[in-house]
Amino acid sequence: MTEKLTAAVRTKAFALGIDLVGVGNIERWAQCPPLMSPAGILPSARSVVVCALHHGDGTVEIGGKEHPQVLGPYVHQYYMNEHLDRVSYELGRFLEDAGYATVPITASNIWRYRRYKDLPAVFSPDMSHIYAAVAAGLAELGYSGLALTPQFGPRNRFVSVITEAELAPDPLLPGQTLCDRCGLCVKRCPARALDKELGPEVSIEIDGRKYTRAGKNLWRCSWGEHFDLDLDLPIPEKVDERVLLDNLTRHGVRGGEMGQCLKHCLPPQIRSWDRSHTSSPRRIRRRVRSGDPLAPQDWQELLSRMQADGLDTVIVQDGKQAAKAGLDVTTYLPNAKRLVVLAFGPAGQPPARPELKIATLQPARQYFAAMNCFFAARRLEALGYDAAPYVGLREPAIRKHAVNLLGCEPSAAAWLTTSAPLQTGRWDRSGEPTSAPADLTAYVKSLATQAGADLVGVSPADRIDAVADQLRPIFDGEAVMDARSRTHRYLPYDPEVTVSAKKVVTCGDYLSAARSVIVMGARIPRASVRRAGEPPAEAIGPYVYAQAQAHHTLAYAALKLVRTLEGLGHRCVVSYDLTGAGSLVCNPRGPQPDIFCNRFEAVCAGLGTIARGGFVLNERFGPNVRFIAIVTDAELRGDAIAPLAKLRSRCDSGCLRCVDSCTVAAHRQPVEVQIDGQAMSFHPVEQARCDWAKRFALVADEGFKFLGSTLDAKPPETITPDALADALRQSDPILKERPSVAEPCVLACPYAGRADSPSAAE
Repeated sequence: MTEKLTAAVRTKAFALGIDLVGVGNIERWAQCPPLMSPAGILPSARSVVVCALHHGDGTVEIGGKEHPQVLGPYVHQYYMNEHLDRVSYELGRFLEDAGYATVPITASNIWRYRRYKDLPAVFSPDMSHIYAAVAAGLAELGYSGLALTPQFGPRNRFVSVITEAELAPDPLLPGQTLCDRCGLCVKRCPARALDKELGPEVSIEIDGRKYTRAGKNLWRCSWGEHFDLDLDLPIPEKVDERVLLDNLTRHGVRGGEMGQCLKHCLPPQIRSWDRSHTSSPRRIRRRVRSGDPLAPQDWQELLSRMQADGLDTVIVQDGKQAAKAGLDVTTYLPNAKRLVVLAFGPAGQPPARPELKIATLQPARQYFAAMNCFFAARRLEALGYDAAPYVGLREPAIRKHAVNLLGCEPSAAAWLTTSAPLQTGRWDRSGEPTSAPADLTAYVKSLATQAGADLVGVSPADRIDAVADQLRPIFDGEAVMDARSRTHRYLPYDPEVTVSAKKVVTCGDYLSAARSVIVMGARIPRASVRRAGEPPAEAIGPYVYAQAQAHHTLAYAALKLVRTLEGLGHRCVVSYDLTGAGSLVCNPRGPQPDIFCNRFEAVCAGLGTIARGGFVLNERFGPNVRFIAIVTDAELRGDAIAPLAKLRSRCDSGCLRCVDSCTVAAHRQPVEVQIDGQAMSFHPVEQARCDWAKRFALVADEGFKFLGSTLDAKPPETITPDALADALRQSDPILKERPSVAEPCVLACPYAGRADSPSAAE
């Protein structure tokens, strides 16, 4: 069973585009501090799955070539992180569906930037993927502190999944065999992080094997890497938080950095040089080709993947033709022969009322454009060619040229230059059905599930509109406050607060001919909910990451459905909060739709009922689901309303744990709505009070304290814009960039899956 399950996990990871998969048994983390230990996050854990996504050689060798803060193709690192987040989430759901408690961990960005309790570290994630890569047998440590794999050196990004499944562990690498202390990382570091302010070398020991790295000052390392300060500025002899903030005040930010330790590092076994191509080492690859033609089946494989992900257009142009039009492709890759442009066409339907906020799905489009470009470049490299992939059309020259080729301004695009002599031409999107399937409703539901939704239901538009009529007396006119800081990142909060009035809307406000609403749900893994903020790790990161990733997953699925329905001649508009009865929750990934968004829409689509606290209870996942809604003029078969008795028996027996746990006492007196004859009572929240805690992360017990925030500003009896502004000014200048809360009302629900709670099906 162990070997079979391990093989299934590996197969799933490889199908998601992962290059390397390793497994470590939990005992290999025995020396980790509990606050950074996978066993601290999930005490029942028996294994950790670690996945590596290989940076394309072109992204590293061409990226940062002009300057470390001119990223070029290395900007793909951001989309690699998004893809790794997707992989972690999908593996988490896969193992959970197999019956094992599993906590997927985010790839990056959710960290404790300062010391927390007795944790002897700064910039500390919930668990270190670098350590995990070593403990799973994928890597050794280089002097710079990067994880080096035999195949790719440091040209990897990692993600980890903690599970109670017993998987077969991989053997460890011996240690001290990949880094030869060549000194290039030391010499090339513009912040001098590897030869100034060093402490003693740091060693970790796992199963008798020792792995060593430099004891670098992470504040110095973060000058350009995290704080985006100009690396051309004079860097003081001593760098700490105060120095960084002072320089930000005086100089502002320049932009992200491509780490030169990564760019200039390769193990000697795979290190070579070609200074006509790049100033950094080149990775020795098994296949090296120059003018050999690409096999037709190889190009068809690349093209079919792009079309499966919905790209509208792929254009391959000969470099000489591009030069005649004024674009020199060798500017972007010295030996380039072809330009490849990947694009989504103009974005779909605007809402009937232009002022309404809709889910544009633009980030999902850009993700698919970027990652298809990334994987195409990687595939060409595996075939022996060179390739450099780029995201977007930021440069005027490439924008003008690409728009001329496409014949329109794309909604999302990526492009690459390559030495591969690809067949030139234009390929437009195909493969979608051109006539409606016999049962369009069943087809849509199947497509939604295949695209990643855990739940999918359909409501007639008039059912939702009937609920909206009941919601107006409850929500219309309520004051909603928004705030932004007028200062740039990492400087003290200088708030600008605006006030608007909440207004309930209907399906017709989005689409005048609305007939149906498709509602999809994606879950937060139960163990991520159950362990949020719990000792010994006290980690909130897995919860807030999964909260955002659920919405990303829904956006990916919605993009697939919308494009299919539009191809059949239907109009669609997508919303994270159709009726407007929800709000936002803060998140390191940016503000996310909160637990109250699309709640009535989900109930109308048969996906659950409303709990006393005002959020949705689903029979399978309890309250651990987030929703997206697609308003369409397609006539689809509506689902029946879910039966109430089984879903909210605890609510109806008088349970008020959700209301009692609210950190700011935001719940108002109960109200009732009728949906298809079923009465549901719930406690609406005072929006400004609820937002104070969860949207603006001003209350410690809402969960931000677990990342080291000491801010605890209780709301006044009457919340005003001035009161909110005064509280926001108390925000930590660094921590405010990654606010995280855990929605205690949801965690307290008996159906959420906490240690003292019944299952959702009880």
